[in-house]
Amino acid sequence: MTAAEAAVEDGWLDRTRPRLRPSVRVGPPLWEGPRRIHVVGDRDTGAFLRVGEREAFLVARLDGSAPLSAIGAEYAARFGRRLAAEHWRSLLGMLEARGLLEGAAPELLDRVRASAEAARRAEGRSPLRWRLPLRGAAEAVPAVARAVGWLFALPVAAPLTLLGTLACGYALLSWRELYAAFTGAPAPWSVAVVSLLVVWAMMGAHEYGHGVACHRYGGRPGEIGLMWRLPLVALYCKTDDQVLFPKTWQRVATSFAGVYVNLVALLPVAALWLWGPQSGWWHGLAGAVLFFGTVATLVNLVPVLGLDGYHMLAHALSTLHLQRHTLRFVGHLLRGRAGDYPVRARIVHSGYALLATAVLGPAAVGVIAVWYLTLAELWGPLWAVLALTAEGVLLALLIRWFLRRGRGKES
Repeated sequence: MTAAEAAVEDGWLDRTRPRLRPSVRVGPPLWEGPRRIHVVGDRDTGAFLRVGEREAFLVARLDGSAPLSAIGAEYAARFGRRLAAEHWRSLLGMLEARGLLEGAAPELLDRVRASAEAARRAEGRSPLRWRLPLRGAAEAVPAVARAVGWLFALPVAAPLTLLGTLACGYALLSWRELYAAFTGAPAPWSVAVVSLLVVWAMMGAHEYGHGVACHRYGGRPGEIGLMWRLPLVALYCKTDDQVLFPKTWQRVATSFAGVYVNLVALLPVAALWLWGPQSGWWHGLAGAVLFFGTVATLVNLVPVLGLDGYHMLAHALSTLHLQRHTLRFVGHLLRGRAGDYPVRARIVHSGYALLATAVLGPAAVGVIAVWYLTLAELWGPLWAVLALTAEGVLLALLIRWFLRRGRGKES
């Protein structure tokens, strides 16, 4: 007889002390649209479960130290309602089915692990985006953390971040000199190739930065690999365990860690530019890497592109899927249904919508204007307007598909 089935026995609530498996963690409260939820994660299987505040209150207390009756009394004091045996049976049945309770059969854990792996591989996959995990890359993170973990200690990270920021500021102010050194170097094609390789190496270190930070705060990176994201091929690191970190700053720091690695990597390049040869191939290489490395670092910080800056902001606000739910909130707002959202959610999503409009609006107007002028010159004004209208309809359909796809995953 399972724990869930035994719930109907007399006195069962007084003598039963369920315990979560040691690898199971209950994350902090997070906002997902209008709802406040918690994520329950199993580090062993890689599976995650979203639960409400009341369920999280109960699950977090299943450590074997108190019987269900005592936990139920705490629950009644907190929420003003006592749980019946049927409620416990439903909750424990769900936890047992997902292999979260101590004593779960190895066969069940294997099935949960396989299901979580399949879901992780399918997540975000579309004709415009796919991922290719690199074998053994994520498994190397603990060794990398042992070697360079000291760089992530606050007394070291704070001054290095400041110096890297100063290097980026210098690069922005001196971009003409950097670009001139790049284009004026001997064999500029070789400078371009080598600088591209160096920046790609920085991006690889960037992803390991996320992995090391995740490991440092008790998580485990799930994947490191290559990602096709129209129109670019880039590296990526999945740190899903972030949602389980109890402190907001830990989640933000994990998202910032990649940018931090870029800032550190730019320091020797800036030193080569300032104090190395003042002309020739090496000077051109330093200028190219400092220029393109700074651009890549700053682009990563833009909070509306779905990159590190976006994830930092979302974690700082303790909000899941900020972009998706902001689009959904705007739709509710236009239909006069935003009253379903709590005040905090309305403020967060309204603010992010305004931020996205302020950043993307001028860029979109500029792109549309240039594209219209280009098409008008090729085909004439009428066909240019028709082409832009068709592209706008296609974009609206893609956004609608994106929202429906996200809603299906959350249900």
